[in-house]
Amino acid sequence: MLLEKTSPVPLHIQLRKIILSMIESGKLKPGDKLFSESEFCKKYNISRMTVRRVISDLANEGYIQRVAGKGSFVCEPKIIEKLTYVSTFTDDMICRGLMPDRKLLERRIEDPYPKIAEMLNLDSEDKIIYVKMLLYANHEPICLQNVYLPYRIFFKFMETSEEEIERRDLCEILNTFIDRPVLWAKQSVEAVLLKAKEAKLLEVSTNIPGLLCERVTFDELDTPIEYVTFLYRADRYKFMIDKRNVLHQNNKRSIEK
Repeated sequence: MLLEKTSPVPLHIQLRKIILSMIESGKLKPGDKLFSESEFCKKYNISRMTVRRVISDLANEGYIQRVAGKGSFVCEPKIIEKLTYVSTFTDDMICRGLMPDRKLLERRIEDPYPKIAEMLNLDSEDKIIYVKMLLYANHEPICLQNVYLPYRIFFKFMETSEEEIERRDLCEILNTFIDRPVLWAKQSVEAVLLKAKEAKLLEVSTNIPGLLCERVTFDELDTPIEYVTFLYRADRYKFMIDKRNVLHQNNKRSIEK
């Protein structure tokens, strides 16, 4: 595929589409090396500045990874999570054909911070159970999970062995300690910079972007039963939200009436 020099579409956009098409079609697979800047310039008769802009944009968006002294390589496709439903990490990974795994880093009983107490609607004397997990997909660390549980509800969880916690999905275990089912959750997502300790656990460079997801889970009586944060690698994860035209739906309902 060649670039159309007479096209109103800028050259950098044309080159971007060519590279993305090769990645999405499988012609370029994860781990494959791209042409060097000079090879792109020669092949498409374009400036090094144009090539550098495209490579930089694709690297920032997580499609490729630049390695100093070696070149640019195609990344593994990002894991996409829809925010429409309450689901478990294990279910998400299995649905995508990935093997989930987890490692328990910390578990303890402690006094809640004011924010945690507010999120879980706790009294001043209430304790929480704090759990920190490192989550994997196909043996690759992709998420740090921090879980805060009301001790009065989940006190028996402290008797659960480390082996069982790492073998089963945490949500599956916690569901055995509650009488009412989880019904809904309130969730937010924001971009953050990974700190040195977080980056080390996730096996990435310091100060690269991460995606921080905060979630409060409620039962059928709207009682908050869990506050959890997920810190995802932004180079391996992205979220998708389905949105509908509410005005159009309302008009449709009016017509149907």
